[in-house]
Amino acid sequence: MKIQSSKFKVQSNCRLAFLSIVFCLMSIVCYSQDSTVVTSNKNFTVKQDPQIALLLYKYKEYNRKREFAEGFRIQIMYTDVRDEVYQSKGAMYKEFSDLSSYVEYEQPYYKLRLGDFKSRLEATYYLQQVIALYPGAFIVRDKIKIK
Repeated sequence: MKIQSSKFKVQSNCRLAFLSIVFCLMSIVCYSQDSTVVTSNKNFTVKQDPQIALLLYKYKEYNRKREFAEGFRIQIMYTDVRDEVYQSKGAMYKEFSDLSSYVEYEQPYYKLRLGDFKSRLEATYYLQQVIALYPGAFIVRDKIKIK
């Protein structure tokens, strides 16, 4: 009997803690929405805290200053022969002059990668053309340069 009653106390304490957290969050949400009018129209009015606008501005500025982002590239080759990679890079430049090619060295191998693609779909479009020259080419996730 004592075990069941202590079990009930633990469960009721957990429920009480949960309800108090929910109450606090709801009061914060209700308080934060009672702020300055930013946009008004005939049909609706949007209210938001000025700190939210400041945060969005800072986020946009941060993204403008970034040089790299997550994206995709096509890996053409993976070898330990340096001259072979640079010859293939020249051939890639002749075939795909609109795309950048990169040689990355990860000891003891050289990787030849092509393009700065923001989406996998864009990389897949070029992959269909690259496979004709290099049947072993595939798409990899990489840091890409933002143009």
